[in-house]
Amino acid sequence: MVTERRQRGWLRIPCVLGGLAALTASVSGCGHQAVAQSPAPCSTLPPAQLPHSAGTLTQADSGTYCLPVGGQLDVFLTAKSAQMSARWSPVASSAPQLLAPTNGGALTPPVGVTPAVFVGTAPGTVRLSSRTADGRHWQATVRIK
Repeated sequence: MVTERRQRGWLRIPCVLGGLAALTASVSGCGHQAVAQSPAPCSTLPPAQLPHSAGTLTQADSGTYCLPVGGQLDVFLTAKSAQMSARWSPVASSAPQLLAPTNGGALTPPVGVTPAVFVGTAPGTVRLSSRTADGRHWQATVRIK
């Protein structure tokens, strides 16, 4: 019986040491286990400029914004001047399968304004971006929930 206890005790030590080694490796970042990170919080969209829209972004807005699945998001980027080099390129969605461009209806923007209308089709995180020929860059992140 004493021999049996000793054997069980010795068997436990490698198991405990192995468990401690695995814990140390995962805490120190040496392990291969994936750690789930929670996404950064998202802000409420600025007020909508168009009917049926959840909100409107402009070149003054950056950061991460929340949009419900099925929600419409409008973007209006205004050029500094009437020069073509100051005009914004069409707004691009990094994941059109999640945040899809859509028809905003009869939308006639003022001269120098680049409009875009999107609808959130599935949950996920998408980056919207545009740039001007004179080197300015705009981007915002949209988290569709």
